[in-house]
Amino acid sequence: MTTSAAGPTAIALCADDYAQHRGIDDAVCALLEQRRLSAVSCMSTAPRWKDQSAPRLREQATGDTGADIGLHLNLTESFGARQISLGGLIVKSYTQRLDVARLCRGFARQFDAFEAAMGRAPDFVDGHQHVHQLPRVAEAVMELLQQRYGARMPWVRNTVPARGVIGAKPALLHVLGGSALARRLKERGIATNAGFGGVYGFDSNDYAALFGEWLAGAEQGTLLACHPAASTHAHDAIGRQRLVEYRFFSSDAFPALLAAHEIRLAALSSLLPLA
Repeated sequence: MTTSAAGPTAIALCADDYAQHRGIDDAVCALLEQRRLSAVSCMSTAPRWKDQSAPRLREQATGDTGADIGLHLNLTESFGARQISLGGLIVKSYTQRLDVARLCRGFARQFDAFEAAMGRAPDFVDGHQHVHQLPRVAEAVMELLQQRYGARMPWVRNTVPARGVIGAKPALLHVLGGSALARRLKERGIATNAGFGGVYGFDSNDYAALFGEWLAGAEQGTLLACHPAASTHAHDAIGRQRLVEYRFFSSDAFPALLAAHEIRLAALSSLLPLA
């Protein structure tokens, strides 16, 4: 963690998977009300997005939440329909068996659904299970962003581990497209976060201690992801750990930990030189 003379280090905390189910929506909206998030990543493919999740978030965002609202590009969450697995998608991406034009069309529908429901473009873009960084998928994302937004580009998440972030899962994300996407974003002048954290096995018995480790290595513009929910869902594989995260973020322990590390939350769009 680095602190400038101007004050605490500013980082972003993003809640992923908004609209996946009601428990996630409840947690995210409650945490926004408490100003304990600075980004929300939305699944516009979710059945509840248009009629339930988006109107609720749109109403919440009319106040000064201090949060960016972004699009969580989805290729693997089926919501009950048949869908490719993450493992299958990785294999196809690395064997060049994904059709970039087809990916662009599918992602365009997700952007359309986001914009129609929110009435504006997303502040940022990332991917469910980080699929946006995979070979050919990343190519489609870059192509579509350029077509749609040109000089008014949203920032894009990269998963290069922040300083002090260790473990097999962060290292794997770095190898599976994280570093390549970061280079591509830099080459194209697209704003992105300064290091990434929040990735773990969704099995921590002491999430507060784990979060403290991520804060210890955070610097200006670091992005941490989280996955809170106020209730579980039958088809949510990480539902129990979502409850653990939500209890921490809604407790007094969370702001106390931020203060102890001299860190404040901020929308990343306020920290980055956007294209």
